Amino acid sequence: MMIRLLVAASFLGSVSGLVSTPAAYGVGKAGFDAYRASLPADFNVVKEGGYYALQQRYLNEVGKENYAKGKATLPETLSVVNVGGYDNIYKLAADPKAELVKLVVENLKATNGSGAYAGDGKIDALVALLQSKGQGFNSLKVDGEWMEVLNRQGKYSTKSQKFIGKRKKKIRPSSNFDVKGMSFINNVLTPRGNGTLKATVKYTPVAKNFDKTSDGKIVLRRIACDIIGATFKYKKLPKLSLPFLKKKGGYLDFLYLDDDIRVTKGNKGGLFVHFKPEYYEKVVS
Repeated sequence: MMIRLLVAASFLGSVSGLVSTPAAYGVGKAGFDAYRASLPADFNVVKEGGYYALQQRYLNEVGKENYAKGKATLPETLSVVNVGGYDNIYKLAADPKAELVKLVVENLKATNGSGAYAGDGKIDALVALLQSKGQGFNSLKVDGEWMEVLNRQGKYSTKSQKFIGKRKKKIRPSSNFDVKGMSFINNVLTPRGNGTLKATVKYTPVAKNFDKTSDGKIVLRRIACDIIGATFKYKKLPKLSLPFLKKKGGYLDFLYLDDDIRVTKGNKGGLFVHFKPEYYEKVVS
């Protein structure tokens, strides 16, 4: 129950549509533009089949190159079969961040904003591709506020955790990191969004579950987490202290982290995607 209280997860979604339309004209356009700029000056888009054909060429060529670069550091859990074969993996590898963002935005629309997700093939492949980039926990990048935009139930989540978040969330759950204090505060919403469970967590980066990049650099993944305080506020009623929720021994693994998004996995197996508030506003507008 511990990490679920920290980041809140729930079940919903579909395993269909493993590879969607290329994200070249939305999030991820920069990568496509860079590819176009690398083509010969006399390259004729029309004669070569149009922009859709060029998109497919971009996905295949850049995707294969990116996959080859990161293959040595891909997690062993990646299943090529679950995502539909290597052709699909290559397409996702062209710009896995852009494809993940697109999946998140589409899922928010499909779930009326709850962010609950139950699929595995495509998202697991995207997370694995991002994880292979070697961008784990970083105190400078994690500092500040984050908005939860996607959550997938863990295998060991409790019944109460499965109930939370199944309804539409009018206000997004948030996670505020205070690097100086080595703590973070998670705000978990009730199904209707009119109550907030706030958990204060002390964290400590640990060496367990680290990775190495292709050039041998250590990638820190895990932070040990202890809930040191919890409160519940419902509408205008007085805030309630919940000392029985204090607990030690949890952890959070940072699978990917940059200036815009973070992907984490809790000790109960839940998968969580967070966006910086300003990035969220940018991609959903």
